[in-house]
Amino acid sequence: MSQVYAVSDVHGYGHLLQALLLHVHYDPKVDRLFLLGDYVNKGPDSAGTLDYVKELCDSGAVALQGNNERKWLHQRPEQAGLAASRFMKYQQFIGTMPLWTEYKQYVFVHAGIRPGIPLHAQSPVELTEIREPFLLSPRCMDKVIVFGHTSTFRLGVLPEELWHGDGKLGIDTGAGHGYYLSLVNLTSGLQWSISVKQPGSITCRKMKITGAFGLPEYITPFQEEKRSITDE
Repeated sequence: MSQVYAVSDVHGYGHLLQALLLHVHYDPKVDRLFLLGDYVNKGPDSAGTLDYVKELCDSGAVALQGNNERKWLHQRPEQAGLAASRFMKYQQFIGTMPLWTEYKQYVFVHAGIRPGIPLHAQSPVELTEIREPFLLSPRCMDKVIVFGHTSTFRLGVLPEELWHGDGKLGIDTGAGHGYYLSLVNLTSGLQWSISVKQPGSITCRKMKITGAFGLPEYITPFQEEKRSITDE
């Protein structure tokens, strides 16, 4: 059965994204993978992460622009510590990334959307940088908006937890702030997380969703499983 995965705000931790995808046995021939931006800056290997994202896209994944990719579009190579030819290659790749995409009952975007404005009329700045006008708004469309950009710990939950709003699902668990990188399976309602500071194990938990139309709801108690990467 095809699985739908989403991840956001990798921030230079491409090797941890790779570990998560290996852990869940992601199969690009069958599964769908949506990457919601901010692959660069803050973490240890921005360039290597973009290389890996490009590999994933070449095999069928969809990678969106985040605000940090847009910064790279306006930077000079020396600001990123890269040779001009290599940096230009990354800028060209970033330029091909869409700002949002839809799949079944989901809209995927880096930061959110401005309520009351059609998706096709949203500005790049809004789609990659918006916070309160989106986060504090009631449901603004009949699909679930899956987004990153604002780390969930800033929204009143624990750093490793997802944030659930009215038709919104926030999946940035703070890798860029020293917390966790999370991969979410929207088909099964499972979340896998790995600590950027202690990446020796991957934690799996069921998502307890309330108020998010179109997402699976679980009435079972919170369950968590930790497995070492070396167990695979």
